[in-house]
Amino acid sequence: MNLRDMIQAEHVIVPLNASSVRQAAEDLADRLVATGTVVDARRLRAVMQNSWPEDVATLGEHAFLPHFRTEAARTLAIALGISPSPIVSERDPNRSARIVIFVVAPPRETPRYLQVMGAFARILSDPGAVAALHSAGSAMDVLNLPALAAVDLPTHLLVRDVMTAHVVTLSPDATLGEAARLMVERNLRAVPVVGEGGALLGMVTHRELLRYLIPDYLQRTKSGEFRAPARSQIQRGSTDPRDLPVKDAMARTVLCLADDQTLADAASLMNSKDVDRFPVVREGRVVGFLTRADLIRRLIAP
Repeated sequence: MNLRDMIQAEHVIVPLNASSVRQAAEDLADRLVATGTVVDARRLRAVMQNSWPEDVATLGEHAFLPHFRTEAARTLAIALGISPSPIVSERDPNRSARIVIFVVAPPRETPRYLQVMGAFARILSDPGAVAALHSAGSAMDVLNLPALAAVDLPTHLLVRDVMTAHVVTLSPDATLGEAARLMVERNLRAVPVVGEGGALLGMVTHRELLRYLIPDYLQRTKSGEFRAPARSQIQRGSTDPRDLPVKDAMARTVLCLADDQTLADAASLMNSKDVDRFPVVREGRVVGFLTRADLIRRLIAP
């Protein structure tokens, strides 16, 4: 199944004449109600009223995506509209877009719902696809867009559909002190270390921080060990472990996930290796991050 298969012609409004994102969402919701896809219009309106505008995502600079999970819909449904002129966000007057994509799905279809959102994000990252949508003069022009048919929705939810795409990273020359401050300020338990082009070099976790930043006298008290300063510390003229570059302290053996692995594979690896967070890579480059909490929060949230 591809994204084109998920959209019906009667659910596409071209042109979409709306003065606000909210009005656009209401017009698109009306289309779903009129075709019987939404079986409880009152319930859908209540969900929209209670969760607005938190459930309105933006897809880059090109689209608004109001999205709602509710039993008001029998199955996942998409309505799409293209405005002749930019619609300004009520929440952020500096943000506008001509494309509005309305997605509604019952909670049991959360995996498919996440796939659809990820698929639209990929399509709208292509300037050619955006231009074709902007120039569409009818619903059929939209449905005949090759980009919609080119995006397959896999049977199984993939890592890239759930991962956090905006990853906080460290450069190999950052210090452990900088890493510690970053992790405390952002409430992070692990940070990938990346080189040029986003290549994964290693990872700094709480384990590395504790190993190097506990005062030396405490280490000697417990074990009698003395940690000799690293060559880089001597070259820097400091033996303070906070000045140690993360490349000298990071874990170099890191379990990773590929962005096209299934979530079943990811969950199995989490359980078998007792690891709860993974960098996600594509061709050696870090493109995301996935944690056990991400899976639970994204897949079973009401």
